[in-house]
Amino acid sequence: MLRNFQDELGLTYLFIAHDLSMVRYVSDDVGVMYAGHIVESGTVEDIFEGEKHHPYTVGLFDSIPDLSSRAERLKPIPGLMPDPTKLPNGCPFAERCPMKTDICDERMPEVHTEGTHRIQCHLFTGKEPDND
Repeated sequence: MLRNFQDELGLTYLFIAHDLSMVRYVSDDVGVMYAGHIVESGTVEDIFEGEKHHPYTVGLFDSIPDLSSRAERLKPIPGLMPDPTKLPNGCPFAERCPMKTDICDERMPEVHTEGTHRIQCHLFTGKEPDND
């Protein structure tokens, strides 16, 4: 229905959801936000068909029910979001990230860009994390 309105009336929507499976069907461009920061953005193809993803995006994908499997439980993202009034100096997702290195606690990552796909994560900046 939203797509029909968009096509017929030339509308633009800002659709906000935690359900990436729904986002796929109503969006042309996607921004994945964590703690007030866009951690990944791109076209629907970048996000749903691309190989590189921010660890938070991976967590969102892992929490989508797979109707073809018999899993009894979803795979939630561990931990809690940080207090938005007391965000850490580094990446706000660091405390919950399974890929975290020392640099993640120290400073915000730069944005890695490939065409229309942008990821703000130390894993993709092309620089080796300093784990000293």
